[in-house]
Amino acid sequence: MVYNINYFIFVTYLYYIMTNEETLKPEESLTLITNMMNTAKNKLADDGFHLIFWGWLVIICALTHYATLQMGIALGEMVWTILLPIGGIISMIYGIKQGKKAKVKTYIDTYLAYTWGGFGIAMLITIVFGYAHGIKASYFFLMLLYGLATFISGGILKFKPLIIGSLFSFSFAILSVFVSEIDQFLCISAALLFSYVIPGHLLRAKYRSQSV
Repeated sequence: MVYNINYFIFVTYLYYIMTNEETLKPEESLTLITNMMNTAKNKLADDGFHLIFWGWLVIICALTHYATLQMGIALGEMVWTILLPIGGIISMIYGIKQGKKAKVKTYIDTYLAYTWGGFGIAMLITIVFGYAHGIKASYFFLMLLYGLATFISGGILKFKPLIIGSLFSFSFAILSVFVSEIDQFLCISAALLFSYVIPGHLLRAKYRSQSV
């Protein structure tokens, strides 16, 4: 279905070009095709909501947990139990609403869906079973997953801030090996700031400029 929609859009543009070839210059024809491809890509490029939302949410959880441990406050880990399920519900509702607004689903939408779907499955497995190898191992692999997902997404979208941000996530994953378990919360916060939050805001700004 996705292939047929994209093929129909492409053929429609080509038909327009061929039926107007007497009035269109070669550079104008190329511009039309380029605009068509960019339109398809821009429909995919989400507004950065999920990156910004989950970036800040996990940073808040990590720093809150870090602060409670430093102050000797018990049950600080409950912040994860409370906020993450709420975040999942909000994210799901937002995704459903955005999905209803989307008129055309592009190949890039599909690629990103599989990328982040795989990331979600891998993250869930890491969280549930990673503790068998220790907390440090869990957070190490989570930061690697953050970096992998944003690296692939940045490549698909050709959005350099995501690619650069993923490198920070990889770097903080390596750094986390040499710090204490408590300080890993700082590493994961920094990783998400550079790989999610900052690229997310830049992506949102780009999305808004293209939507004008």
